[in-house]
Amino acid sequence: MKARVCGRFMKTGVSLSLVVFAVVIFLLSGGCSNTIPAELLLNDFETDSDLDRIHWTCRTLFSLSDQHVSHGFRSLEMKLFPADYPGLALKLTESDWSRYGSLAFDIFNPQEEPLEITVRIDDKTDYPDYEDRYNGRHTLLPGSNHLRIPLGNLRTSGSGRPLNLKAISRFMFFMVDTRKIHCFYVDHIRLIATCTYSEKHPAGIRVDHPLLLV
Repeated sequence: MKARVCGRFMKTGVSLSLVVFAVVIFLLSGGCSNTIPAELLLNDFETDSDLDRIHWTCRTLFSLSDQHVSHGFRSLEMKLFPADYPGLALKLTESDWSRYGSLAFDIFNPQEEPLEITVRIDDKTDYPDYEDRYNGRHTLLPGSNHLRIPLGNLRTSGSGRPLNLKAISRFMFFMVDTRKIHCFYVDHIRLIATCTYSEKHPAGIRVDHPLLLV
């Protein structure tokens, strides 16, 4: 009898180990993100061609820089001259953001005082009014700033309508009514997958994933 009970416990332990092993393999192979990568770069500002993927407007000046780089070898140095809404707008090649969990990017503020930017995201192509788009304000402290915006929080400023993440048409951030020149360094604008991303683990495995806490 004892041998049978012991044998059952051994079989149960082996089965549990196989399940845990299968879960780990599942996560290592992409797991919950299926065919999408752990992150999708919107712009990393590494080459001159990356400068062609931003909208150039009056009262702004963009150039590649080796200063304050958070990813790769270069960042984007942007100088904003006095204007109503100077800032940065990307030419998006990916409109379906629904498979990702958050938008993230890094900004270095070399000024000695905190500065505020507004992040704008549209899900319509016809330049919707303020009330019919996402508008989020963020304070940039002096030095490095790492912004991360959960996509589930993207709602219009008027009715609070959730944005259609399958039809994102515009992403930009800007200052409002500036009276002097400001400089920023921007890098690593990306979308982050919901359950595969880890800053310390490029393969995408979260060490604190609940399925691994057995």
